[in-house]
Amino acid sequence: MNKEKKQHYDRVARLGCSLCRYIGYETNDCECQIHHIRRTGRRSDAPVIGLCYEHHIGDAGIHGLGRKRFEAKYGITEESLLAQTLDLIK
Repeated sequence: MNKEKKQHYDRVARLGCSLCRYIGYETNDCECQIHHIRRTGRRSDAPVIGLCYEHHIGDAGIHGLGRKRFEAKYGITEESLLAQTLDLIK
């Protein structure tokens, strides 16, 4: 990972969980994990959002539920969470 990408990941992680923020939970105490939004191509080239453990790999998370069920449960897409994240780090 190059320096620029690491700095970007650090900025995203410092924001806390993008879904917690969206649903109104405190994100200050969230230990944030980086979630790659897979479109096509390599994972390392994918855009990223921050998600807490539960919303990332927990039973109620994107990897626990799958993308379609995650989006149906929370009423927001990964792409919308990405747009909000990018707006915050500008």
